[in-house]
Amino acid sequence: MSKTPLALVPVLALVSFGCTPNNQGNIEATIEGDVSNPQAVVGDPTSELSSACGALEQDPRTSRQLTRLPYLNRVTPKGATVMWAGVAMRGTQLQITTPAGKVVKTTQAKVDLPSEGAATDRMLARVEGLKPGTTYCYSILDAKGGTLLGRVGFKTAPRLGADVPVSFAVLGDSGDATADQVALADRINDYPFDLMLHVGDMAYGSGAFAEFDATYFDIYGTLLSYVPVFPVAGNHEYRSPDAAPFRALFDLPNNERWYSFDYGDVHFIGLDTEQLGDEQDAWLERDLRSSNAAWDIVYLHKGPYSSGVHGSNGEVQDRFQPLFERYGVRLVFSGHDHHYERTKEINGVSYIVSGGGGAGTYPVQPSEFTALAVEVIEFVYVTIEEDTLSLHAIDGTGKEFDQLVIEQ
Repeated sequence: MSKTPLALVPVLALVSFGCTPNNQGNIEATIEGDVSNPQAVVGDPTSELSSACGALEQDPRTSRQLTRLPYLNRVTPKGATVMWAGVAMRGTQLQITTPAGKVVKTTQAKVDLPSEGAATDRMLARVEGLKPGTTYCYSILDAKGGTLLGRVGFKTAPRLGADVPVSFAVLGDSGDATADQVALADRINDYPFDLMLHVGDMAYGSGAFAEFDATYFDIYGTLLSYVPVFPVAGNHEYRSPDAAPFRALFDLPNNERWYSFDYGDVHFIGLDTEQLGDEQDAWLERDLRSSNAAWDIVYLHKGPYSSGVHGSNGEVQDRFQPLFERYGVRLVFSGHDHHYERTKEINGVSYIVSGGGGAGTYPVQPSEFTALAVEVIEFVYVTIEEDTLSLHAIDGTGKEFDQLVIEQ
């Protein structure tokens, strides 16, 4: 995938949306933690998929119809959701083929509600019956069967317990359409990963549909067409009533507020810190108790531990921390504070603040529980292979400035 469009599109978004990159942060880490382990292997998250299915192509005659390129959601071992938006999209279809071109499935897309406006159709197509850990290609067909866009490569999740490596990126507090966010987006494209987690505040200021376009879809571009993103809502998403645009734009498991999914031998749990209560607590305990994966990893917006301006969240600690410790969660990601922080191991759990996704940075002063705290634009890259989890913190210049290795 060419990286030139990724760099150019956000500049247009800044102009058209009325945002300016005035929320600058520290793009380079001035403090290093543990960097004694091997560095993350540099690669490209989309090159193998592009090689299998060809470069993403859009019919120039219909290019103005699509106002939001297709993006992957809820990829499972046997299925995937593709969503897109545009003008006169009713009747469009999702077609799945093998890399060799054999048609596997053709699914009618449905109009997803609530509406964004009379001129825009937001479409959702869910396909099931696929094979785990397999590369497929998808195309968007118009109502007459012509190709609007295609072919795009994607890979289904490995089955639960599959002995295969899993890699993922984590970031949060990104959605302000700044130059920092654009720079970090380019760095994210330098590493090969299977999926991305977002710990909230994807679209400042209120998580509206237009803000998601300018600060999320336009920034990460075609990466979202190839790689699934599993987000949780932050406080800014809830500035729209009931976080309705967030929940409309993503097809997430359970109730789209708190949910879990398996990807190979990893069980991921996304929690909603804007909707704390007994219902979520009970669900979390049931979910952790029933998990059969080797690794349980949690991500949420407001962190149990943080040395930033917002600080540690006592209610999140009280509700969730005992469950994390009781059921063997090893790693918890959060955002909200715009810095990077890794705690010392707390009763078997390591807590990571990754809130340097591009919307500026906040000052941070280490606490007693802190292993490393840095005011910096960053994301986290994680690989899991058999009994070893390797975490790499990478700043906006591409420098790896902290690491964590966890053994089962």
